[in-house]
Amino acid sequence: MQVLYSPVSLLFILHALVLQSIWLYVGRISRNRYLSDIMTFRSPSSRLSKYYNWRVTSFGNALYEGLVFLVVLVMSLYTLGYSLFPVNDVNGAFLIVVFVVFLSFLSAMQHAWRVKEVVDSEGRIDTAIKTSTDKIGVARMMVDDLYLQGVMGDGRTWFALFKLAQRQDQVGWVIRDVLLEKGKEEDARFSRHTTESSSNTDSGPDIN
Repeated sequence: MQVLYSPVSLLFILHALVLQSIWLYVGRISRNRYLSDIMTFRSPSSRLSKYYNWRVTSFGNALYEGLVFLVVLVMSLYTLGYSLFPVNDVNGAFLIVVFVVFLSFLSAMQHAWRVKEVVDSEGRIDTAIKTSTDKIGVARMMVDDLYLQGVMGDGRTWFALFKLAQRQDQVGWVIRDVLLEKGKEEDARFSRHTTESSSNTDSGPDIN
């Protein structure tokens, strides 16, 4: 218990929280920029977008990123600790280091597992379209099903579809065409709905 409340332990916990927050914040910004690119059918443009593209390319890349973060975390903890406190005090906080590294490891594995799920979705979609004689029909059915699910639609499948749409092959072209077509349909439907609502509002009350 004394180890937990020692200055070294408190510093280590605070430092780990700050570093973890920075990592998550950078990841969130990178994801938003990447999504902005792929949802407008552009190749990743900024450095953060390209970094996120590399991150979600494979489960191995996500694991490697997590490993690098853990190494940076441990090195920064001990560098900071040895520069501010006696060696014995820093070594005495070993259990705290194990604790914060374990929590960070769980977070890194969670991110990596999400990437694996997206990659698996890509593989299933790619196989389904490649092996079908009606490639456009299969892609359209997937997109329509996701639209019907509304907010409950699988975000990982949406992500995989837009990611596959970046590919310069038959699968990528088919998905991109279907997504563009669906986008135009939704825009037209929204325009009709807006026009009808405006007409009903402007007509005033019906007096018999």
